[in-house]
Parts: sequence; C-alpha cells; structure tokens
Amino acid sequence: MKPYRRKLSGEDADTGSILILKSSWRAFPPPMQEFAVEVAGRRFATRIVAEDCACVPPPHQHYHLEAGHFRHLLQFSRGAIVEVEPGDGVYSVRNG
Repeated sequence: MKPYRRKLSGEDADTGSILILKSSWRAFPPPMQEFAVEVAGRRFATRIVAEDCACVPPPHQHYHLEAGHFRHLLQFSRGAIVEVEPGDGVYSVRNG
C-alpha cells in the first residue's frame, strides 16, 4: 500500500495532529484504538481521534492522527509534507 501523504495545514501544525482524509480512513485503525508509530527510529503509541463536525452539511466527522507527542522529531509546520506508511505492526511516520 502507498503511504498516506499530507501537506500539513496551519490547523494541523497548531493542534499537533494530522488530518486523515476520508478516502484514506480504511488504511488506519478505527478511532480511539491505540497503535504504534515509528518516528526517527523511536516508537510511540498513538490513535486516531474522530471529531464531529458541521462545517458543511450534512453533519460528519473528521479523523485526526494524534502527533503532538512526536511532532518535535519531524518538520511539523504549515506546508510540510508528512507521510504515514503502514508496516508490520507499526506505522512509519516521516517527512516526504
């Protein structure tokens, strides 16, 4: 499977999370299920958080990967490219 690739928005950078587009939800564990990521050779536990939203009708959810506890190991500013690639029991997170 190809890595999930995202150009960070200002909101991503400010909140320490990575928005997961709806078209890529199936590539990740369900919301609130803890899973492992590896960043710069270090392993962290994280999860996807589902946020209820009404930005456009109908009401829906946005999924975010919590990255606040490892973002210091990445270039994590607005416009930076981040890739998340599933592996054998761990997801690799890196700048693209």
